[in-house]
Amino acid sequence: MRRLIAGIFAGFAVLMAATFHIAGQPRDGLVERNYYQAAASEFSDREEEARAGFSVEVPGRYRAGESRFAVALATASGPLREARVALTAMRLSGTEQDRSYALREESPGNYAADILLPSPGWWMLSLAVDADRIHARRRWTVEASPAAVSAVLPAPPGTFRATAGEEEVRLSISPWPPRAMRELSIAVELPGTSRGAPPHVDLSMPGMEMGRNRVPLARGADGVFRGTGVLVRCPSGRKDWEATVALAGGGKAVFRIDVVD
Repeated sequence: MRRLIAGIFAGFAVLMAATFHIAGQPRDGLVERNYYQAAASEFSDREEEARAGFSVEVPGRYRAGESRFAVALATASGPLREARVALTAMRLSGTEQDRSYALREESPGNYAADILLPSPGWWMLSLAVDADRIHARRRWTVEASPAAVSAVLPAPPGTFRATAGEEEVRLSISPWPPRAMRELSIAVELPGTSRGAPPHVDLSMPGMEMGRNRVPLARGADGVFRGTGVLVRCPSGRKDWEATVALAGGGKAVFRIDVVD
C-alpha cells in the first residue's frame, strides 16, 4: 500500500512539474514576448488615433473564394490619404492557407484589394494602417460562408492565373485567341502588391531560339500593368508559345499560349 501511495504521489509530482514547465514556455501568437513594450506602443498608438479622430469601416460579410475587400479610413479632418494598408488573412486551424495583401487607394480614404479565402469557416483578419503619425492595428475574426455556385464564373477567354513564389499573378491577353504578327494587348495584375518596380513579359517558344521578345509594362491608374507585344510567325509552323511574367523581385510565372495561325 505504501508503495502504491508513493507511486501515486511521484506521478503527481512529475505531472505538476511538466505542467509548470509547459505553461512557462512562450507560444507564438498566444504569449507576447515583449509584452510591456508592445502594450506601451499599443496605448501610444491608440492615443494618437483618438487625437486624430481615426475611424475604420470594414465589410460585415465574407465568403469563401475570391472576393473584394474594401475598407474606409478617415480622421476628424477627412479621408485618410496615401496610407500604407495591408491585410493578412489567417486560418485559425493552421498556417497553410494564410495570405497577405497590400490594399490600393482607389478613392480618397477608400482602400481595396482582391482577396482569396480558400475555404469556408473561421478566419482571423489583421489590418495594418500606417500614415504619418497613425500606426493602427486591428484584428478580428470572421466566418467565411461557402461561395454560391452561381457566383463562381468562368474566367474570361485569354485570362490566366498562377503564382510566382508567394505572389499571385494574373495575365490577360487580347484579342483572344492570339494571331501571329498581330499586336496584342497584355495586362498583368499583382493583387498582393501595390508598389514597386513594374514586371515585364518575355514571349518565347519552348526549345526554339526565336530571339528576344520582351514586352515592357507600365502601371495604370487602376494598378494594372499594361503593354503591347507581337507573336512572330515561326518558320517551322509551330504555334505553341510561352508568356513568362518576370517580377521585379526575381519571381517568375509561366503561361502556355497557342496562336491560331
